[in-house]
Amino acid sequence: MPEPSLGLIMILRDEAANLERSLAPVARCFDEVVVVDTGSRDQTPSLCAQMGARVTHMPWQDDFATARNRSIEEARADWLFWLDGDNAITPEDVSALRMIITKTGPAVVWAQEMVVPSGQRLWQKRCFPRHPQVRFQGLVHEQLTHPPAWPALVAPVVVRHWGYHDPARAAQKGRYYLQLLARIIAQDPEDFYALWQAARCHYNLRQFEDAARYLERMAALPEARRQNPELWASGHHLWSQALERLGRFAQAEGILNLLLDVMPWHGPSQYQRGRLAYARQDWPRAVKHLMLALNCGLGVPLVDLDPHKTMFLAEYFLGRSLERLGQPAEAAAALRRAIGREPQNVAARNDLARLLAGQGQRQEAQEHLEHVLKMRPQDRQAQALWAAMGG
Repeated sequence: MPEPSLGLIMILRDEAANLERSLAPVARCFDEVVVVDTGSRDQTPSLCAQMGARVTHMPWQDDFATARNRSIEEARADWLFWLDGDNAITPEDVSALRMIITKTGPAVVWAQEMVVPSGQRLWQKRCFPRHPQVRFQGLVHEQLTHPPAWPALVAPVVVRHWGYHDPARAAQKGRYYLQLLARIIAQDPEDFYALWQAARCHYNLRQFEDAARYLERMAALPEARRQNPELWASGHHLWSQALERLGRFAQAEGILNLLLDVMPWHGPSQYQRGRLAYARQDWPRAVKHLMLALNCGLGVPLVDLDPHKTMFLAEYFLGRSLERLGQPAEAAAALRRAIGREPQNVAARNDLARLLAGQGQRQEAQEHLEHVLKMRPQDRQAQALWAAMGG
């Protein structure tokens, strides 16, 4: 039986400056590339054609799903993977996708999008069989619909997304997306995904009151909790953060406490509660919740949390909190674990060196400072600690 073919589908407009970074590295790795151009005024169509893409033109209709569905309709490959103009994967990622699709029947393959440079993460349905029942829905932040019996598979693929690195451009996008989301919510006030996305837009625009208002509406929807508990929990996290930005710390804590009453073993929620306690210098609660987060683990967070960075921060905040509670040995152990997760982290090494020096463990303290000063010779904290130890 022949191996299934794999195609790339993209919707583009005025992306000429991004194509060397997005399409060029992988254009020849796919069996076909389909581009739907929605009205470019630059060289996007001709550059895509030069890279081997089949380019179709359609006018923009303020509807992302319609454009994506057109790309599906134009494709001929057995399986399809979608990218935007400000997205990139590696040739190795394409090989990983081929390994997955050759070993499975109809399924939906998830990949993780990483926003550059913030590091925010979001799991998305990125690869799927070409099938008449597979289509996108939604004017913006469109979602893939497919036969419900299809299994979900996780790919070791990270899609780098750099379209928000320019603050002015990101704000312009956010305001435009809010217009489309308002239309969706007007048609269906209980569309919890649209409420969550509108809240994220408002939060990124620093409109924290509006973000909190949308998230309160989402949190009250039983259907949101039933259909997508991870997204429902993420909404509570963002709601708490919006209130924290507004200085309403007691309310922020209350929201997370209520969430943990419902989902006590949810690692990301325990982490958020511990992080908030740490920020408020509530060391006993920080220790309690951060230890629970580390014991529960993060699973596969749907959105925003970088699992590796979050587990590092949980250990780091735990170590700092234990030190404040007068438990230096336990604090040092937590900081060592944090360094094990991020060996190049300067703050963790400096804090551990200071703690060890105070306990008379000069040799290990000096080793950590030497490591810091090798990476960053002008680090003032490390220089001061080194001088204080007679280094």
